[in-house]
Amino acid sequence: MLMPDMVYKAASYLRLSKEDGDFSVSPGKQESNSISSQRDMITRYVDKMPDIELVAEFSDDGYTGTNFDRPNFQKMMTAVKSGEVNCIIVKDLSRFGRDYIGSGRYIEKLFPQLGVRFIAINDHYDSALRSSSDSIILPFKNLINDSYSRDISIKVRSNLENKRQRGEFIANFPVYGYKRDEQDKNRLVVDEYAASVVRDIFRWKIEGMSAPKIAAKLNERGILSPMEYKKANGSRYQSKFKTSYQAGWSAVSITRILTNPVYTGTLVQGRRTTPNYKVKLVITKAESEWARVEGTHEAIVHIAEYNLVQELLKGTVRSAAGSEGVHPLSGKVFCGECGKAVKRTTVSSGGKKYAYYNCPNALTPPTKRKGQIVSAGRPEGCAPCRISEGDLESAVLATLRTQIDLILDMEQALKQVEALAWENRECSRLDAEIAVQQEIIEKNNQLKAGVYEDLRDDLISKEEYNDLKAQFSVRIEQAQAVIERLAKERDDIRAALSGSQGWLAQFRKYKNITELNRALIVTLVERVDLYPNREIGVVLRHKNQFADMVKFLENRKNASQQEAREAI
Repeated sequence: MLMPDMVYKAASYLRLSKEDGDFSVSPGKQESNSISSQRDMITRYVDKMPDIELVAEFSDDGYTGTNFDRPNFQKMMTAVKSGEVNCIIVKDLSRFGRDYIGSGRYIEKLFPQLGVRFIAINDHYDSALRSSSDSIILPFKNLINDSYSRDISIKVRSNLENKRQRGEFIANFPVYGYKRDEQDKNRLVVDEYAASVVRDIFRWKIEGMSAPKIAAKLNERGILSPMEYKKANGSRYQSKFKTSYQAGWSAVSITRILTNPVYTGTLVQGRRTTPNYKVKLVITKAESEWARVEGTHEAIVHIAEYNLVQELLKGTVRSAAGSEGVHPLSGKVFCGECGKAVKRTTVSSGGKKYAYYNCPNALTPPTKRKGQIVSAGRPEGCAPCRISEGDLESAVLATLRTQIDLILDMEQALKQVEALAWENRECSRLDAEIAVQQEIIEKNNQLKAGVYEDLRDDLISKEEYNDLKAQFSVRIEQAQAVIERLAKERDDIRAALSGSQGWLAQFRKYKNITELNRALIVTLVERVDLYPNREIGVVLRHKNQFADMVKFLENRKNASQQEAREAI
C-alpha cells in the first residue's frame, strides 16, 4: 500500500550470471553489457516516479541467481535492515533471483515485515500496488525462473562435458606454462617463458632437488610465481591461499606442477563437480569419471621424463645438510637378502670423511676377548654387505657402462631389421591387455548396478549389498591400477625409438660416462642390490623393454634361419 506524501529511498539491484550471457571477463572491461542495460532501465523508471528517490546501487556481475549468497545482495540487505533503504527495484524477477523458495521468502515474507517496497519493472509488479491476482501469479513466475535455471544448468553441464570429452580446454585460467590460443580459446599453446621455468623444475627434481629447495631457488632468482605471473599478464586470477602481498613459490606449487599431466600434452578435466545447480558443495569425482584426452596440445615435458618424476615423488630421499641435491645413489641401494633400504654412514679418519653402505639388519661380527666370544650381535639378521661409497659407485659405473654398450648394440640390431615391427607388436599386446582390464571394469560396474536392483527388490539384505558392492569396487580399483601400469609401459615403448627423450635415447646420452651423477642414476637405474662379499646387482629401469627387444631379435633371427633353410 502506498504511503501518502512518502518518498521512498530506493536501491537498484543488478545481477547477471556467467551462464546468462555477456559476463565481464575480458581485461579492461568493467561490467557486462546487460548490467549497463539494467541500470539504464531502472534509472528511466525512477525518473518517472516522483515518490521514489534512487539512493544506492548494488550489482552482482557474474553471480548465479540460484542462491542469495551474493556479496552485494548481502550488502543491500544490510542497508535495508539499517533503514538506509526501504525500496528495492530490479529489472525483472529473474534478476532478483531464480530460487523459487528463496525468492518467495524475501518477497512474500521478509520485505513486508521490514516495510520494504519491491518493484520488478518488466513483470509489472509493485508490492505497494499489488492486487489479489499478484498473489497467484507471482509464485508461478518465480517457479518458472527456478525451472529455467535448472534447464540452463543441465544444458551447460552437458555442453561442458562434451567439450571435455573432445579435449577442449574449458577452465577459467590456463595452467602455468600455457596460454589460450588467440584463434581458439578452447585450445592451449605454449607460453615459452613460463614453459622454460617448468622444464627447469622437472630437471632440478630429476637432479635430486626437493620441492622446497626448488621453490627457494626460484624465489631467489626473482621468478614470479604462477599467481603473480598471471596477474602481471593482466589476468584477474585470485587464490584463497595467498598469505602475503606478493605470493611466492612454495613446495605445494612446485609439487602441483610436477604432478600435472597437462605438461605432457594431456588434458585431465572434470575432476570435481557439485550435486546440482542449487547445492554448491564441491565434491571430487572418482578418477574413472575424469575426462582424460591425450595429445590435445604441445607437450612441455616428455612423457618419459614426467613418468620418471612421478616415481621419484613416491620416494622419501632427503638431501644432505648444506647441499642442494642428494647423493647419486640415495634411495636406490637395497639389501639383496632382506630387500630393505641400506643405511649410508659417514665416518671421519685422518681429517677426512668417508661413507659406506650396509644393511641396518646386518649381523654384528662376533668379538673376542682372551679367546672367548663376548658378543655375537643380534640373533637374527642379514649377512654383512658393507661396502665403501667409492667402491660401490665405481662398481655401479662399470656395470652401467657395460649395459649401455650392450643396449646400444641391441639398438643397432633393431635398426637393421624393421624396428617398428617390435614397437607395434608390443603396443598391440599391451592394448589387448588394457582392453581386457577395461572389460573387467565394465563388467563389475554392471554387477554393482545389478546388486543395487536386487537390494531394491528385497532379494538381498543391506549387509549382503554392502559386501558385494565392496568386492566389485576392489576389482575395479585393481583393474584401473593395472591399466595405469600398462599404459605407462606402452608410452615408454612408443617413445623408445624416436625423439630425444625416449629411453633408448637416454642410453645414447650417457654412452661415454666417466662418473655417476643423480640424473644418470634416476634415469637408468631402478635399484642397486648389495650382497655379501661386496657383490652388487644393478637393476635397470627399462629391463622389461630390454628383455622384449632381446626376445624379438631372437625370434627374427630364428625366422630368418628357417627361411634360409627352406630356400635351400
